[in-house]
Amino acid sequence: MKYQETLNIIYARLDRLGDLPVFSATVNQIRQISSSSDTDAMSLAIAIMKDPNLTTKLLRLANSSQYNRTGGKVTAISRAVVLIGFERIRNLCMTLKLIESFGDKDPDTGIEDLLVAAVLNAATARDLAINAGVEDVEETYICGLLFSLGEIVVAYTLPDIYKQMLVLRKQRKLSWVNIQQQNLGGDFVSIGRDLIQSWGFSKRVVSSIRTGESAEGLSKQERLNQQIVSGCHQLFEQIYQRSPQLLGDEYTEQLVHMAELTRLAPEKLEETINHSVRQLCDHIDQYGLSHRSLIPPVSSSGNETLDEMTRKVAFYVHSRQEQKRNHPKQDDSLLAEQHKRLSEYNRQQLVYLEKMSDLMTGQAPTAQVLKTCVEGIEASSSLERVVFCLSMDGGKKLVAKLLEGEQLDPLVAYFQLKREVGHHRLFFHMLDKGSSLLVHDARDPSWLNRLPKEYLDSVMPGGLIIAPLTVDGKTIGLFYADKTQAAGPVEDRDFKVFNQFVIQCRIALEMGKKLSPSKHADK
Repeated sequence: MKYQETLNIIYARLDRLGDLPVFSATVNQIRQISSSSDTDAMSLAIAIMKDPNLTTKLLRLANSSQYNRTGGKVTAISRAVVLIGFERIRNLCMTLKLIESFGDKDPDTGIEDLLVAAVLNAATARDLAINAGVEDVEETYICGLLFSLGEIVVAYTLPDIYKQMLVLRKQRKLSWVNIQQQNLGGDFVSIGRDLIQSWGFSKRVVSSIRTGESAEGLSKQERLNQQIVSGCHQLFEQIYQRSPQLLGDEYTEQLVHMAELTRLAPEKLEETINHSVRQLCDHIDQYGLSHRSLIPPVSSSGNETLDEMTRKVAFYVHSRQEQKRNHPKQDDSLLAEQHKRLSEYNRQQLVYLEKMSDLMTGQAPTAQVLKTCVEGIEASSSLERVVFCLSMDGGKKLVAKLLEGEQLDPLVAYFQLKREVGHHRLFFHMLDKGSSLLVHDARDPSWLNRLPKEYLDSVMPGGLIIAPLTVDGKTIGLFYADKTQAAGPVEDRDFKVFNQFVIQCRIALEMGKKLSPSKHADK
């Protein structure tokens, strides 16, 4: 088959399959937003949240020990963006969507093994790029991830041809590169480079997807990037014995070359490889991959250094598998507890919404409506403290009147607010503006400088919600709810529950006798 004929068939089959989700509108938008100099965390978060599966997996990664060093639970994508960083979030999105796009459609082609190899290559290349002085190490990650895209796409779109190629490789009569040339008219790397160029990746990324022999005409940084990415790929090809012709002295030579390139001793370079394997083991479940794909075959290659490296990797991954088998219920029990808690919240939400509905038809006193609303928010969500502050003295004061939850003393003390006090102005600003404020995580650096220090020191919130209550055009007070720092950030569901009850409260008061809260709040 000629090379152009191969490309034409691949493009035609990708079109028939609906293109690849990894290069869907969502991912392209994430790439564009994260590359813009004036993008904020919320803009990127909104783009990510258009993909529920991607959102779930990113939050799980954000709560892993690698990214979440504070210990507080990350429940908001905007917080994950700030915690992990724009570039790394973009690359995690690419990784997750690449895996989701292909999966293991045909077990005989070993696509899952190829995906594991791609992620491992990317992570190792990024770590090595730091030592080598690469300007943009996150770009190195993308290059490492996409370096074997050509082989993945061939296995996906031309499975019969790819299986024949695997049979030829096992016979060991031809090199893997020669097999590619004979069956495809070109190599996997060239196919991958043509694909990513057509999908709009930057020139620097496209230029880095090539083998060492064809790297002329590159800038110094492009050349360095290309050598690291292709060098890592070659090392893993030998560790996992995917190119048997390369076994032997070639591994030692490649290790020495990469050590010089990255300014690391060979043993330190192998430590970096081991570290990348351990990291991937940590994330393998979140990525939706199998540990099995990370285990290299253990056999004698004639190279002691390579055999020792293979043995270490295989032993570590096997150990992690055993550890997972011995503790299979740990994640299940946690999920069961979370499900039980959510079910109880949902049950309480229905109970209190029915109470609110009854109050609407019964023209209940304002104080009773407000009290039921505050109780409903606290009982139906993970929000720990809920307060209604009554507007008094013509809007000059906000005073806590109704409170539910635990550890309320700091709120009782603080929420005696006066308009003229500087650190109280935030709450009067929200009152005057007539709009809600959601702060997922009050410890987020972007909020630490915007929220009053006196408020943070005395109330110590983990996350918070503020919403004014306006009835028939008259603002009568302010609802406030939060979680303590120990409990962590506010969840998206909490915000929805809070808003639902505030809206129901306003409707109930407008449908009732429209009594002045100053008459009834203390009854």
